[in-house]
Amino acid sequence: MAPVEDNLVPGTVYILNESNNSEGSYGREDIILRPTPSDDPDDPLRWPRWRKFYLLFLVVAYSAVLGAVTNWGGVIYVDCLIYYKTSVNLLNTGRALLILMLGLANTVFTPLSDKLGRRFVYLSSSILVVVSHLILALSKNIASYIVAHTLMGIGAAPFEAFPPITISDIFFAHERGTMLGAYVFGLAFGSFVGPICAGYMAVNQGSWRWVYWWGFILTGVLTLLMFATMEESLFIRSDDLSESGNAIVTSLNATVARKDDPEKVSKDQNDHEDSKTSDTVTGEIIPVSRFKFFAPLWKAFPGSGSELGRKIWRPLTLSAFPPVLWCGINYGTCVAWLAVLATTVSGIFASPPYLMQPNSIGLLYISPLIGSLFGAYFSGPLNDKLSLYLAHRNRGYREPEFRLWAFIPSLLLMPGGLIIYGACASRGLPWIAPVVGMGMIGFCLSVGGGVTIAYIIDCYKDIDGEVVTTIILIRNIIGCGITFGIQPWIDGMGLQNTFITAGMLSFVITLFSLFFIWKGKSIRTLTKAKYLEYHH
Repeated sequence: MAPVEDNLVPGTVYILNESNNSEGSYGREDIILRPTPSDDPDDPLRWPRWRKFYLLFLVVAYSAVLGAVTNWGGVIYVDCLIYYKTSVNLLNTGRALLILMLGLANTVFTPLSDKLGRRFVYLSSSILVVVSHLILALSKNIASYIVAHTLMGIGAAPFEAFPPITISDIFFAHERGTMLGAYVFGLAFGSFVGPICAGYMAVNQGSWRWVYWWGFILTGVLTLLMFATMEESLFIRSDDLSESGNAIVTSLNATVARKDDPEKVSKDQNDHEDSKTSDTVTGEIIPVSRFKFFAPLWKAFPGSGSELGRKIWRPLTLSAFPPVLWCGINYGTCVAWLAVLATTVSGIFASPPYLMQPNSIGLLYISPLIGSLFGAYFSGPLNDKLSLYLAHRNRGYREPEFRLWAFIPSLLLMPGGLIIYGACASRGLPWIAPVVGMGMIGFCLSVGGGVTIAYIIDCYKDIDGEVVTTIILIRNIIGCGITFGIQPWIDGMGLQNTFITAGMLSFVITLFSLFFIWKGKSIRTLTKAKYLEYHH
């Protein structure tokens, strides 16, 4: 068995019980449940599978709908230019402010959720998005367009940060990659299917404003559904039951032995003499609380106002953690390329030699949607299996860096997709050529999102909300800057050279995954003191 000090490194977790493994193989019965479920009937980790999957469905639907309504505006860019009699740069200003608010607003929403619960934030955010779409559907000038997009960015901010936090609340560490894969695909599904639907709305319903009316309807229905059926997932867990705690529990049909129970501790010491656990498994079944319809809008959790204020500013200090900074930059550039697609695809394919209508332009997003489906499976279930296999080879200990091997294909696929899209579109090659590049970008977007979020939560599970918020903030600052600058960049360098440069940037940033595979654990050791300070 690995030395005890391995557990002192943030993110290193004993996840496979190797003490009785004499044949060199492992099964589901050997997987240790991290975090350790408590004896509390309200613990979300003890919910039945259907209840967990229903909440997963809600947050994936939330991500898909908000992913759609924040991305489908690119299809009607030309219509907005004509109606508002404005410039591309002013339309891009609205979109850039939306992207910026998607990051900044989470610095308030995340600490607020720690005080009032996840449910309160989900409902508050969706109401703001409903209001923003009503303003856009009735908008008469470019000023109201920009204001509504800024409000939409504030309201939609949790759709990127909170689903991973909720998934972390209700699922165990060995399931996390798969469930995050579902979330990332839902996000990609909305981002890519949204423009397809928007194209048909604009053409078949007689007005581009129907895009925003449908956004108003969909987000309104989603808000009502969440109000009626969304449960609170936040649960305050003691340190000994945290992901890095020393319990060995492999079944939910078990109570958790305490240190003051001499009989159970004695039995545990006999069963695992060479481990440092003080917990064991018994056969008693724990009751679970019932599903709650129309739960309270909020639930007060411990924490002072000053602590809330400190958490608002914490992303500034967490960005000094090298894994957090790199994950933010890596994910930021991945999503920035999606924003570049959203702001260039309409102008490229509505112009000669393509001359496509909005509904045809929307159909182009089927390619990145298919790519994202493969990417979600690759970065989710397959990556979970790879992490468990590598943990088995590492004497049962899982290192977060095991997940980063999934970035190897993206080293070539993301640069290749960007270059193919830009070079082929600039030369007017048949539409299928740039669309292949879009599919490659879609695959890498799912991998970039799923692996990045799973990795950083694995590294710093006990402050997962704050590190995810920091990543989303860095990501959206990058996305905002690139969205502001993409048109002048293309005007100055040309479409082909712009995307070649973007491809090279993508290659260099993704290449750092190899550095973190090599030195990630040493870097996590350096951040241990600050991590423990923030946790406690």
